[in-house]
Amino acid sequence: CASFDMLVSSPPTLAAARGPSLRTSPLDLASGFVGSSVRAPDAVGTGEGTRLRARAAAAALAAGLAGVSGRRGGRRSAAEGVIVRSAEPQMGTEEARKDGWGVAVAAVVIALGVVGAVYGLSTLLGLPLLYGGLALGIQWATFLLHGWPKRSEAFYDASGSLTHLAVAGAALLADPTRAPRQLLLGVFSIIWCTRLGTFLFNRIAGDGKDDRFTALKTSFWRFSIPWNLQVAWVFLLQLPILVVSSAATQPEVGWLDGLGWALWAAGFLIESAADAQKFAFRSVASNKGRYITTGLWKYSRHPNYFGDIMMWVGICVSASSVFSNWTWLGWLSPAFNTILLGFVSGVPMLEKAGEKKWGNEEGYKNYMKNTSCIVPWFPAPPLSDGGEAK
Repeated sequence: CASFDMLVSSPPTLAAARGPSLRTSPLDLASGFVGSSVRAPDAVGTGEGTRLRARAAAAALAAGLAGVSGRRGGRRSAAEGVIVRSAEPQMGTEEARKDGWGVAVAAVVIALGVVGAVYGLSTLLGLPLLYGGLALGIQWATFLLHGWPKRSEAFYDASGSLTHLAVAGAALLADPTRAPRQLLLGVFSIIWCTRLGTFLFNRIAGDGKDDRFTALKTSFWRFSIPWNLQVAWVFLLQLPILVVSSAATQPEVGWLDGLGWALWAAGFLIESAADAQKFAFRSVASNKGRYITTGLWKYSRHPNYFGDIMMWVGICVSASSVFSNWTWLGWLSPAFNTILLGFVSGVPMLEKAGEKKWGNEEGYKNYMKNTSCIVPWFPAPPLSDGGEAK
């Protein structure tokens, strides 16, 4: 995934269908990668694309006549299976086989790159290999035992949170004697991943599926990409926690700790409030398919991202009391998180989807033009009768 522009080149169909998502994840990177490297059925060839559309339409008609309601609880109906198999690109042509090999090679390169990065950082920073091994083990076990056999994404987000919990928990329990800094930062991480995991699992349980996975599930190697990227996401994000937990000496609690803990608490409250406001907004029937501009969302287009970034910056500020030499690489955690949310798969994908849905509305144009992207600031001025900002 050397080119972020390539990774996010595909339309974010899921976000466009149900409004801006509350979260982003390594899956957005994988879905973007697939969008730029996998041909749609139409691209297989004019005749072949026509046949595929005809077969899919026939299967859809049969499903409708049979009263099939679609997937429930991750289970696919027989008719839906026909639709999915019919819509998948056929791998019989030479061009399709080359594409398949290209995806396989890319997936292997990504997997080796993730393993190399985890091993290299662990060795450089003097971290036990256990932490990286846990991340790899949980992700690949979930993928091999459930994800690929069931062609299911039901446990993807839950396994990510479980991996965060396992890595942070292992770091916290590595030594029965813990300094206040080690204890609090470990607890902060566990609170964060527990809340995030609960939210994401409830979301996929309610929706029944995640459309970003549709193109990914057509081959083993393609489907493996998001699971490997999730390993990198977990390990990089938890880096300051791992460094602090592995440090042989712990300075006394000082002003950096106080500042960092205050930033984390403020970020947690902001993110929680933003998520709660978005959830309440979407629960109102008249708001279905609309965008929120109230509460914290009046002052920022993505206040939940602001809170999330604040939490990991706060953790790193506190951890800086321990950093020295190469361990300053712990700041890769908030840097990676900020880049991911603000410039890769978070803001760009969501706002591209929003532009597609509401880009012609004057109110939306005014909101997007005059509201801060992430950092809360003064709200957009109201529109005049002429449709211009006052």
